[in-house]
Amino acid sequence: MAHELEDLSNQLGYYRLLESSERARWIFREQPWDEIDTSKVTPALIEDVKIAAYAELTTFSATAAFMQLLHDDVDFTQWLSVWFYEETKHPLALIRWLGRLGVPVAQEFIHRGRRITPMTHSPVEMLTSNICSEIAANTAYNQFAKTVEEPVLVQIVKDLARDEMRHSVGFEFYCKQTIERSDDPERERLVALRTAWFLLQPASDGVTQHPVFMTLLKMHCLDIAEVERRYREHIVMRIAKMLELDIPGPDAFFEVYTELKKRYRAERRPAHAT
Repeated sequence: MAHELEDLSNQLGYYRLLESSERARWIFREQPWDEIDTSKVTPALIEDVKIAAYAELTTFSATAAFMQLLHDDVDFTQWLSVWFYEETKHPLALIRWLGRLGVPVAQEFIHRGRRITPMTHSPVEMLTSNICSEIAANTAYNQFAKTVEEPVLVQIVKDLARDEMRHSVGFEFYCKQTIERSDDPERERLVALRTAWFLLQPASDGVTQHPVFMTLLKMHCLDIAEVERRYREHIVMRIAKMLELDIPGPDAFFEVYTELKKRYRAERRPAHAT
């Protein structure tokens, strides 16, 4: 059952997040499209931009899944419209850059990129997954910007990186709120912790099947090991803060999860069973 709000103007986190977005938002028409330096472009760079653009197309399907999963959450669905608008600028900016280089992108590219299967039917799991993927995307774009020499693309990538980090803050806000308002907050904390731990495992199916993490493995210009190290550390810090847990580092994640799960089960064990 949805949490009842008595005064939307004072209770929606949407307003604060919207104001943050409007202060930070970059304007598409202000990108210096006519100043692309083709001498700084390589075939490998073009391929990486295609890969990044393709991964960004999953926002369409993710938004549809979120709208079904959290349709009764007025606050989140209002903010989701902001996220959808800003995220759909990402592939279009990369595609415009490719187009200015004479590299066409067909409509089928868009359709194929949008076709993903929702990963879960758990609101907390999906929100946590998006916190992690936004942080990973931010890390990847920041590292990508350091390897790129073409100035217009550098600016685009930096803009996208800032968006991703800001969006991770939004998902964190709504994930924490969803946990707190649930029937069993402690159980949902376990769900969030398990989801983050799963995505942080380099060899797990969680990494290989999530669109963002799949993209990182395909990009030629990234030092994957360094990107992975950075986003794992950042994700641990953010999840620990959100759940108010002490998690020393990525390698301690499973131990913390196991201990929390044991405590949860012990606290709910019937008195006659002890």
